[in-house]
Amino acid sequence: MTYETPKKSTGKVLLTALAGAGVGAVVGILLYSKKGVERREHFRNFRTDQRLRLKGDWNQLKGKLQEAYTHLTEDDLTYVEGKGHELVSRLQAKLGKRKRQIVKLLNDL
Repeated sequence: MTYETPKKSTGKVLLTALAGAGVGAVVGILLYSKKGVERREHFRNFRTDQRLRLKGDWNQLKGKLQEAYTHLTEDDLTYVEGKGHELVSRLQAKLGKRKRQIVKLLNDL
């Protein structure tokens, strides 16, 4: 039976702790610098821009869409409350635009 000496892992633990502290410091600087604050504000606006907020009568909004995009059918513009993502998906396929563009278009109506 041989006896093996345990490896000293104190150096690895210390090195890992220092690396974690360094990464934390860099992330803190990036997030709380002036540019970091602007970056967070940009992402906050990006998230809220992605939400579909239809205001007004859907039939009127649908009429405006059909005037602007004559190739859209009634089936394309069927909207069920709570299932706006389905409407956005159909319009994406028909108009060939990105989701963000479709949501902005609908919210601006």
